Amino acid sequence: MFCGKKQTVTKAKYHKREHGTGSITRDKRNHKSPWVAHAPANREGRGRVYIGAFATRAEAQAAIDDYLKRGCPDLPNATVKDIYELWHEAHSKDVGDAAMRSYDSIWNRFTEIRDIPMKDIRTVHFQKIVDTAATVGTANKIRAVCSMLSKYAMENDVIQKNYASFIRIPKFVKKEKRIFSADEIKTLWEYSDNTDIQAILLLIYTGFRIGELLAIKKSDIHLDEGYIVGGEKTEAGRNRIVPIPPSIPELKDFLISRIDRAEGERIFSIKDREFRNNVFYASLAELGMISAHRDKNGWIFDDENHLTPHSTRHTFASLSAAAGMQPENLQKIIGHANYSTTAEIYIHQDIETLKSEMAKLTR
Repeated sequence: MFCGKKQTVTKAKYHKREHGTGSITRDKRNHKSPWVAHAPANREGRGRVYIGAFATRAEAQAAIDDYLKRGCPDLPNATVKDIYELWHEAHSKDVGDAAMRSYDSIWNRFTEIRDIPMKDIRTVHFQKIVDTAATVGTANKIRAVCSMLSKYAMENDVIQKNYASFIRIPKFVKKEKRIFSADEIKTLWEYSDNTDIQAILLLIYTGFRIGELLAIKKSDIHLDEGYIVGGEKTEAGRNRIVPIPPSIPELKDFLISRIDRAEGERIFSIKDREFRNNVFYASLAELGMISAHRDKNGWIFDDENHLTPHSTRHTFASLSAAAGMQPENLQKIIGHANYSTTAEIYIHQDIETLKSEMAKLTR
């Protein structure tokens, strides 16, 4: 730099891959994984197969070499299953394991069309699968998988039209959530010497979600002041203050017992799934509150509208509203940003409560 010679940056030179062995391009917009790898669509080298985006060129080269070593599929005649497997391998590099498990669960619904060539798939094939969904959430997930498969197939010239874009989501009648009745709550109190029942009662009288209850630490419980700090999921719901009902002193006793028996910082040393199966559903089945039997995969329910762990949260909101709790206070305790969510979704009033409210009207 002192001799006056112009200083230049020598760019790294990369050897171009041989024809028919795939290609590597650089996407400057993707800072984390700029190197995009494509492999040839078939042995004749026509078209390209998207493999994935990588942090380094070396990783992209290795991915193509591994792909070629396993053999290139004949994409023009690829089945829906072939497309799913290729898409699955590429997409798994960009999302988490939980998302991929969700896609795999939805993929189980595609049994009837898996062996059909992707080029022969039409909207009616996808729509038939979507129509099997019992909820709008499941229907949207199925449509999402159909769309991603179609997009992948279009990127690789397997199809020319995205038939998934014409899928219609059926109209679903929203069922009101089942809540614990007064008699059922009375039965729970009759067996409240059982620690599992105590956990269910804590859910009913605090409005915590399962994950929120299981995440509570000893330091979150302020017995002298009479409240618990907890919550998750949304900004309005995180680290909220949930008072312990002073008229139900047994709840404090439940918490003291949990604190005394806790081996670690958390008062519950159990995971969400285990709590659902071995504590909540097992207890309710034993008390006859749900009609169900258990197999190796979990519980099978005879009644579609059965009590669920989230029923405790709905029950809390309904009990609080019936007791005359101010809307803005209930909103803060339950952790909703808007009271409309609490009122429209979580509050369920029985007929007698509604009748007593109407009785307040006079001429």
